[in-house]
Amino acid sequence: MKSIAWHCLHCSRPNRHWVEEGKTAQPVVCTFCQESDYSIEDPDHPFEACPLCHCHQLYVQKDFNRGLGLLIVLGGIVLVPWTYGLSLPFFAGIDWLLYQRVASMVICYRCGGEFRGFPIPARLKPYLHKIGLRHDRTRLSNS
Repeated sequence: MKSIAWHCLHCSRPNRHWVEEGKTAQPVVCTFCQESDYSIEDPDHPFEACPLCHCHQLYVQKDFNRGLGLLIVLGGIVLVPWTYGLSLPFFAGIDWLLYQRVASMVICYRCGGEFRGFPIPARLKPYLHKIGLRHDRTRLSNS
């Protein structure tokens, strides 16, 4: 199922919107302040620009819980004294297998909107720190 998670540009509160299949020009409404400056025009090809802030810079990231990944690796580290280090490659392998099975999502550099379940264009690349830092500076100067 397609969904969008974002912080409203008006009230800064976290939101989630479920996108209906086959329906075009869907308004995306904040559940708190009821602002709907955003809309999904074509749910099958929404990533020419971010539908929330109209930024053209987006990146791809695995939709993997970082805390879970860290917990798996820490489990391997804790067991090192009893397993003579063999737990590290075992737990790293479990982490890698889970990571391979998890789907990817698209994230906007500017607003941080997370788009799950949408088709991902091949032109989108993983996070680039140079671009991310530029947008971080812009966000900090505006707040």
